[in-house]
Amino acid sequence: MNDSQRRTLVIGLPSALACAAVLTTYAALRDRLPDPLATHFPASGKADGFSGAGSFLAVAITLLAVQCAVFAVLAHRSSRGMGSLRLMAAFAYGVSGLLGYAFPATLFVNADVPDAADVRFPMWQLAVALACALTAGGVGWLLAGADAAPAPGPAGVPHRLPLGKGEAASWTRTVTSRVLLAAGLGLAGVGAVLAFTVNLGSGLTMAVVGAIAVLLSGCRVTVDRRGLTVSPPVVRLPRLRVPLGRIEEATSRRVDAVGDFGGWGYRIRPGRRGVVLRSGDALCLRLSTGKEFVVTVDDARTAAALLNTLVDRALAERGGDRPAAAS
Repeated sequence: MNDSQRRTLVIGLPSALACAAVLTTYAALRDRLPDPLATHFPASGKADGFSGAGSFLAVAITLLAVQCAVFAVLAHRSSRGMGSLRLMAAFAYGVSGLLGYAFPATLFVNADVPDAADVRFPMWQLAVALACALTAGGVGWLLAGADAAPAPGPAGVPHRLPLGKGEAASWTRTVTSRVLLAAGLGLAGVGAVLAFTVNLGSGLTMAVVGAIAVLLSGCRVTVDRRGLTVSPPVVRLPRLRVPLGRIEEATSRRVDAVGDFGGWGYRIRPGRRGVVLRSGDALCLRLSTGKEFVVTVDDARTAAALLNTLVDRALAERGGDRPAAAS
């Protein structure tokens, strides 16, 4: 079994097991279930929402199958070692543990109840579901193992992109974080399930958080006469800009999201900060404050070369005097 197959198996396994748990429970209780089933429970535990038994099974299996497919594809297409996907593995196992308990538990509380309106879902069941999620997440973390953290690569030699007098140029690329995208999709899926089966308010809140994570899982990186701009590719807000006057020099190097910055997203470390959506090629700016700004993006070497040229041009236009750094 090669590394890609192992990643796919490890990441996709918990969703498949959760599907098996739901199908097995449904098959065992099928003749003892009312139709419709009680599927939504407020804080009191007394059912206030119902759906057909077949519809409940179809929704549960579809959600778990979609989750399995999403995580498996992300793991299969990743070029990194299993250890660098530990957070994804822990999340996939945790969500599967939560749903793999919650769906069968819903079927069990419906069993042998003549009228679904009389069904009650004890709230201690939620504590058990969360315990299952935490335990399964820990198992996923351990199964993924750990890769040896590579040493950060040295910064590349500053390059310039030749531009004629009066010639304008710009550069733009889009980068997406598979980890943040998977986490957002997972949260949105779990939120939809909770809204459908447990509590509308909490479920919708989680679904909205997941949707926001999906929107912020990518960014567009642009280099032009204004400097460096980083913004979401769809909504374009919030937007982060580093003007040319604050840039001393631009280079490119490889970074490790976890090893160098401790994770994904907008990261802050002593002496440096940046937008780190994945490991790999990164644009690195040495600022006039002495600090470093980093953004992970493909073809960072070209972006750095263009920035250096634009910075040189801006300095020449100002007579070689760099303005004070913006606060």
